[in-house]
Amino acid sequence: MKSENLGDLAFFEGLSDADLRLLAPFFAPQAYESGMTVFDQGDRADFLYLVVKGEVVIHYKPDDGPMMIVTRVPPGGVFGWSAAMGNPVYTSGADCTHETGTVRIRGLDLRMLCKKHPAVGKIILDRLAAVIAERTKTRKMDVIEMLEKSIRQQNDSHGDDKMTKPDPKIELQMKALVEQLSAYTETYHGGSVEYVSFDGKVLKVRLGGACLGCPLSPSTLHGWVEGTVRQFFPDIKSVEPV
Repeated sequence: MKSENLGDLAFFEGLSDADLRLLAPFFAPQAYESGMTVFDQGDRADFLYLVVKGEVVIHYKPDDGPMMIVTRVPPGGVFGWSAAMGNPVYTSGADCTHETGTVRIRGLDLRMLCKKHPAVGKIILDRLAAVIAERTKTRKMDVIEMLEKSIRQQNDSHGDDKMTKPDPKIELQMKALVEQLSAYTETYHGGSVEYVSFDGKVLKVRLGGACLGCPLSPSTLHGWVEGTVRQFFPDIKSVEPV
């Protein structure tokens, strides 16, 4: 993509001409007709997308329930951030409701750029973190720290299975998934699922709303919630209530 075209986008406002020339080869325009799918839930998470025009709907489908809309991404919004975090698959799907234009970058390229060019990388991470923080209700500085650790650790080994702290990017992905589960529970059952902690093996959540005192809450927790989490995190040991 030409650097002057990249500079017209609000996401890149304030970057120097030199920075834009550095970034431009890695960002490619991608157009979609109304109703087209950008990616499906469970597809390999290769690209991070920035909406230039149109609208993208992010949706989530639990294994035992109907599909639900998680959010709508307008022009200037970012989606597919699983790629930026190094997640192997997208935890949600993305469809276009209108004729839509995007620019996209490979997650690997983004992390490489941030590592080799820290000055421009800091700006990109800061703006990306603002979007992720809004989606996941996480403090922006926490997201920045997680993204930076993801970049530093991208070439590290997987480490010892006995680790008690999860990879920061995995923790953020888990928070996002629990948020989607809670939105589904609230929409269809009047309950809620709140993320409490995740040590890399055990996920702890707090059930609320209609789930409090419900005789079916153990089935909800260990059947539906834990079953869905295992789709994306098959190595977890258990999901426990607090």
